[in-house]
Amino acid sequence: MNLNNTKYVILSVMGPHAGEDEAKIYQRKILDIDNTGMTFWLVRSNQAKPDAVQQMCKVAKSESSDIYCYLIDPSSRASPTKYAESAKAYSQDKITWRDFPSSLGPVTGRIDKGAYALVFSEIKLSNFNIDLWNYSNYFKQIEPIIFRQGGSTVCSIQKDSRAHPKKMQSNLRVVRAVARLTEPYEVWLK
Repeated sequence: MNLNNTKYVILSVMGPHAGEDEAKIYQRKILDIDNTGMTFWLVRSNQAKPDAVQQMCKVAKSESSDIYCYLIDPSSRASPTKYAESAKAYSQDKITWRDFPSSLGPVTGRIDKGAYALVFSEIKLSNFNIDLWNYSNYFKQIEPIIFRQGGSTVCSIQKDSRAHPKKMQSNLRVVRAVARLTEPYEVWLK
């Protein structure tokens, strides 16, 4: 992965999920990619819905810019999610639904109208620090990155936000994995 050309980045806070720790989740998702060429990463964020992610990714592609998701540590340990429902199908447009490949591991979490999945073609484990003040909200570029309940995944752009009065105080985070997005970038689940 060449992270030198990463103007556009999805930032996603990662933690234990549906009874699995982070290491097991990464291992399972990397195996999905080995078996099928892609994996689906469940997110539930009102700041990164499929229409928004697809729009940002299309702009990045038109500029020949790579698009990655940085899977980062939370500012403090949160309670693991408890839902372990399995999604049965996905759609890039909410019209045409497809079953998951049979060789793909389960896509689990709380599966309702707020469940989406980022689509990755590569995941590399990492361990480097980033400063969230070097990013702004892609859709409101005068605003800093702010994670909140129901919004722990954000579409971002490299842009200095350190002068913004409402910037996050817990700005230094560790990136545990970098994932390359692939078309259709993010999908709805059911």
